[in-house]
Order: sequence, then structure tokens, then C-alpha cells
Amino acid sequence: MRRSWAIEMPIIYEDDYLIAIQKPSGLLSVATEREKGLTAYRMVSDYAKEKNRRNRIFVLHRLDRDTSGVLIFAKDQQTQYDMQSCWDQSVSRRGYIALIEGIITPPQGEIRSYISENRAMVVHSSDAREGKLAITRYRTINTSGHYSLLEIDLLTGRKNQIRVQMSEAGCPVAGDKKYGAKTNPLGRLALHANILRFTHPVSGKEITLRSPIPKKFKTI
Repeated sequence: MRRSWAIEMPIIYEDDYLIAIQKPSGLLSVATEREKGLTAYRMVSDYAKEKNRRNRIFVLHRLDRDTSGVLIFAKDQQTQYDMQSCWDQSVSRRGYIALIEGIITPPQGEIRSYISENRAMVVHSSDAREGKLAITRYRTINTSGHYSLLEIDLLTGRKNQIRVQMSEAGCPVAGDKKYGAKTNPLGRLALHANILRFTHPVSGKEITLRSPIPKKFKTI
């Protein structure tokens, strides 16, 4: 029998090799040196061990603590290796929904910049010598003037990529005090990973995982 967390953090996909969940905002994907408490990884591991104590779970990627949405894990080390070794080739779409402050111009486009991380673990814009290229495509879904709802696709997967680039564009993600947001209308970081499309490492089939846009994002 599944524990109560399965209701709060639904399993959206599962087979013999992979398991994907809808991670809530505020939950770490995996433990860090600073924080070793409850994590999505631990919850999924507990779920797997309820079926068989020998079952293990392996990390494939991460979402920021305050970002919600699709998070996928491997069920064995070979699957983890097969996916991580060619992640950029096997994952064809990483889609996000973001509620940003203000109106971004043009209403749709592509942002290319170089970003790096300093010793304080803060990601910031840099140049080609120090940073890594980050590419983000976006499209405005709707705007109220004060806020805009964006559909975003990552062409690269740099740490805090969307948050840094939206801030640099003058339209930080709502609730993102770390990167300059002045408001927090949702009481959380307004960033949600809603689509992950990839080639299954065993079957070779294209799999598309979706997580519904949180209702609060639309009401603003």
C-alpha cells in the first residue's frame, strides 16, 4: 500500500526501468551537504522498497527545490548510465511554465547567454571564457501587464538557467527573491516543469511526460 505522500506527489509514469513523479515546490530533489532531510529521492526510494527491500533508485536529473513538476528516476544503475551518458541526445524536450514579473519583449524569442557559478553557489551571467552557453526559447501565453505567463523550452540544462536569464531580461520569475523578484503572488517560486520528452533507453520509444500547470499560475 502506498504511503500518503503518493497523493501529494503523484507518480505520473512507471515501468520496470523508470519512475517519474510530480515533485511539489519546496522539496529537494536529492540531499545536499547542507541539507539532508526529506527529499524526493528518499520518498521514491521508500516507495520502491515497499515493493521489495532490495529495490534501489538512481538519480537522473534534478529540479530546483522551489520548482515543481516532472522529475524522473532510474530503477537500476545500467538505465541511469544509459540515460545520463547521452542525456542531451535522448531528451528532446524540457518544457517549463513560468510566471514572470512584467512583460518580456519581444513576446517570444530565444535567449542566448553565458552563465557560471561563483564560490557562494550563486549562478550569474558571465562571458564565454568563464561561463557555459545557456539557450532558452520562450513564448508569452498571456499577460496582465503586471505579470506574464510564459511557455519555456530549455535547449541547454544549466543550473538556474531560466531564473538567471529572466532576471537579466528585467522580468524575474515571480517569487524568486534570489534573482531580483519584488513580488511573491503565489507564495512560492512561480516555475513549473510541465513537459519532459525522451527516448526510452530500453524500448527506444518516444515518451512524453506531462504535469498540469498549477491553477494558481493561471489565475494571476
